[in-house]
Amino acid sequence: MSAPSPVTRPEYHWVLFASLAALAITCLPYLLGWSLETEEQAFGGCIFLADDCYSYLAKMQRAAQGEWLLQMPYTPEPHARTLIYVFYVLLGKLAALTGLSTVATYHATRVLLGLGLLLTAYRFLAEFTPRLAVRRVAWLMVTFGGGLGWLLVALGQSNWLGGPPLDFYLPEGFAFLVLLGFPHLAAAQSLLLWGLLLLLKAWGKSTTSKVPSPTSNTQRPSHASRFTFHVSRLTFDASRFTLPAAGAGVCWLTMGLVVPFYVAVAWAVTGAACLALALRERRVPWREGVLAGLAALIAAPAVAYSAWVFTHDRVYATWAAQNLILSPHPLHYLAAYGAPLLLAAFAVREAWREEGPAWLPLAWVAVAPLLIYLPFNLQRRLVEGAQVPLSLLAAWGAARLWHLGKSTIPHRLFKPVLIRRCIVAALLATMLPTSLILLIGSSGWMFARPAPIFRDRAEIAALDWLAGRTQPNDAILTAYDTGTYLPVRVGARVFLGHGLETVDADGKEAMVTRFFGAAPEDSWKEWLLAEYGVDYVFWGPAERALGDFDPNQAPYLKQVYDAGGYRVFEVKQ
Repeated sequence: MSAPSPVTRPEYHWVLFASLAALAITCLPYLLGWSLETEEQAFGGCIFLADDCYSYLAKMQRAAQGEWLLQMPYTPEPHARTLIYVFYVLLGKLAALTGLSTVATYHATRVLLGLGLLLTAYRFLAEFTPRLAVRRVAWLMVTFGGGLGWLLVALGQSNWLGGPPLDFYLPEGFAFLVLLGFPHLAAAQSLLLWGLLLLLKAWGKSTTSKVPSPTSNTQRPSHASRFTFHVSRLTFDASRFTLPAAGAGVCWLTMGLVVPFYVAVAWAVTGAACLALALRERRVPWREGVLAGLAALIAAPAVAYSAWVFTHDRVYATWAAQNLILSPHPLHYLAAYGAPLLLAAFAVREAWREEGPAWLPLAWVAVAPLLIYLPFNLQRRLVEGAQVPLSLLAAWGAARLWHLGKSTIPHRLFKPVLIRRCIVAALLATMLPTSLILLIGSSGWMFARPAPIFRDRAEIAALDWLAGRTQPNDAILTAYDTGTYLPVRVGARVFLGHGLETVDADGKEAMVTRFFGAAPEDSWKEWLLAEYGVDYVFWGPAERALGDFDPNQAPYLKQVYDAGGYRVFEVKQ
């Protein structure tokens, strides 16, 4: 194959139109949710992984109210203000500046950064192949591709080997989930890809990094002129190669401020790429290693700061310890990526022999299985971005099978053209149903107006009233479902509300159940409120469902709000 060609303007027109169509599709469930609002119920603005989505909106709410350094709003324990969730702090500031609601700002950003991710993914794919069909098929696989989770669900195996299919809930592994719900992940993956493109440019391996030969001089230069020439050339080369490497580091540093541990993915892919380059060119890539080290060093502060925060503060350390997102059984990954892996197998040999930098996607796909089983509590999320190079190799393999031109594949294995092409089409088709199920299922779900996706307007009115009365350090006792949503509208902290961000969430949930039950004596309840510095008790349908406790009969509580079936009680000091 010839060297990759640059992306043409017509190509960008195509990918822009296709990206806008894809993003419009992801907006359909949200638009349906808002259209189904009633006088009694309002759409909360979150569909996919609603607990996490509400958590991001809660950070935006606190930032919009003036905070730059945040505390976690989902736990009552005192802890330091830190520079975390920088992305959502900035979105909160943007909401305050524009006057838009946090929900509107969130979704506008989701669409804009989703567009940026899709354009970036196409540019990344185009770096490694000049073939238009391969670029487009790979991009479509990234945008809409899923795994065989739909088949497991159809077979009644939605909890196969102890867990649900990865392509239904792992946004790091599937871009469609990112487009559906997570603007910060779209930003992080775009920065990861741009960093790798800039690193290739720094290494002189990019299609845009060709260095012109110095102009020859027929006259023999003097010693002074030779020295000047070499110094100027050294300066030229340094600026041409170190600046892109520094740019890669800045991309990854910014990415680290969004999602710190993604920097480890960038480092691992870079290391694997260096090893692949060494094996391919049979030399020690000293210059490339130094430039990669520069990029890694620039990105390191984001990792170092995150490590310091999550080890030196007890609350953050507890959060990190209970934030276990481990990889499932390896067969889950085979179910998620089996079809593209099978297609990619037919492209490995040619990609390795390719004159261009196709060894980088090979290295990325090769290192991904090692990352997802590292002894790290977020190991499953280290699959970040691997769908992009895998889709490239799969599209490449699909094209080879489709045409079987000058190929090293034994023709006797796929001799009939019709059979061969039916196999390719079938494998590609298996990647679409999961996205369709997610889209149709989430849209159909809206008609039932389920909690916690839809919220009672009376609850919202009570929370808005409470928002005007509380301070950022106030703590509020609620049931779990109420606590998940309360910080979205109230700039205060809740006793319980997020399975990962609430310190000892299981223990606190048991305490909440006991508190709203009728059996425990008032002395224990008074102790609980005092021990955790609770300022208000919220009492609505979710709290009443936990037991027969009547806050009006508690001498240590004072009712300050009562409307629409929701009451708020202030803890007497």
